[in-house]
Amino acid sequence: MMQPVLPPACYTEQGWFDREQEKIFGKLWLLAGLTQQLQAENDFIVRNFSGVPVLIQNAGGTLRAFRNACAHRGMPIQIADCGNRRLVCPYHGWSYNGDGQLRGIPNEKIYGLCKKEQANLKLHSYAVETVGNFVFVNLSDDPLPITEQFSDDLLLLLREVSPHFAPEVSYSTFTGHYNWKLNFENILDWNHFQFVHRQSLAPLLEFEGDGGPGEPLTQHSPFFRPGSALADVRFSRGGPPAESVRLKDLSIIKRYAMPYRRRWFAKLLDRTLDPGAFFDCNIFPNVNFGSIHGEHFYLQQFVPTAPDRVEYHSWVFTARLKDGVPPQPHLLWGIHHAEKGVVDEDVVLFNALQKALESASTIGVMGDHETSITAIGHWYKRHLTEENARNVLMAGDGSHHP
Repeated sequence: MMQPVLPPACYTEQGWFDREQEKIFGKLWLLAGLTQQLQAENDFIVRNFSGVPVLIQNAGGTLRAFRNACAHRGMPIQIADCGNRRLVCPYHGWSYNGDGQLRGIPNEKIYGLCKKEQANLKLHSYAVETVGNFVFVNLSDDPLPITEQFSDDLLLLLREVSPHFAPEVSYSTFTGHYNWKLNFENILDWNHFQFVHRQSLAPLLEFEGDGGPGEPLTQHSPFFRPGSALADVRFSRGGPPAESVRLKDLSIIKRYAMPYRRRWFAKLLDRTLDPGAFFDCNIFPNVNFGSIHGEHFYLQQFVPTAPDRVEYHSWVFTARLKDGVPPQPHLLWGIHHAEKGVVDEDVVLFNALQKALESASTIGVMGDHETSITAIGHWYKRHLTEENARNVLMAGDGSHHP
């Protein structure tokens, strides 16, 4: 038995939320989207992180990230959530080059800006890292290397599975009335499957005598079989040591036994990439990525907007289709609809738990299988209460020197 690390205040109070925005979401690499959404010149997506409007745009084949605000009056350059449009302010027509530098001003003379002043005008940019098809943005002026946030195993997995993604993606978002950490803790907790998802997810899985999920085989998996690029990836059954946890220990990869049942759309796919298994990447601070049999993939992100409110972002897509098979929007809709049903089973409980935490002075006890949740709690408290937050990021490692 373990005592919970975080008090209820970490889930309910504005002060803790403000520190999270500064020291976690303002410092770490955050998922922005997928390259499938940014294939063509001038394709863009717009996100909001920690109250910061962020624009990610395909500029001549290079992905760039900017504050979504014109250098003139701060008007968003792109109004829609996604689309294809040049970097032109819709308010007064100021335009920008792919690197964010001011390109031109209609009715230039009325502004009274000399050439030197114009040369100094540009969009505020942010660091971008693409790992396979996954696009990450960092809002810090001095971003840490992404290899200090994520393990080699996780980065390798994201790169190796990406070439197998179909180009078509279904994307949706909704608002939840609970703290974002409840989502991330929940994806670490396999023990809730048999109780919360009794009729949806649990019947698809295989459980052992102690109630834990079964171990899947690897020899039939193109992803993980011996000799494959991912053969040596380490899967977690619990979590890292609670007291000595490093930042890169907070993201873990899990793989569970899921007896293979051929689904109707398998015949449309180029191949089944991980039959008999369900793998899941819990990517700190707020992302969950995984696959069912390597036939379809899900990507979820929990973006905090208030201590008791979260934007839930969801992407689903399949493995590559066979040559000649047209896009299958009805299939993606069906997969997304089924996934939302599972998510809703969690959300009902998160809403109730959030209300209970608002009046709680303590949280109960935790089991030995919940070490990954307590490890995050230790890192969280140390990081958010330590004055030198940058050094704390790599406590126990010492590999990053600002």
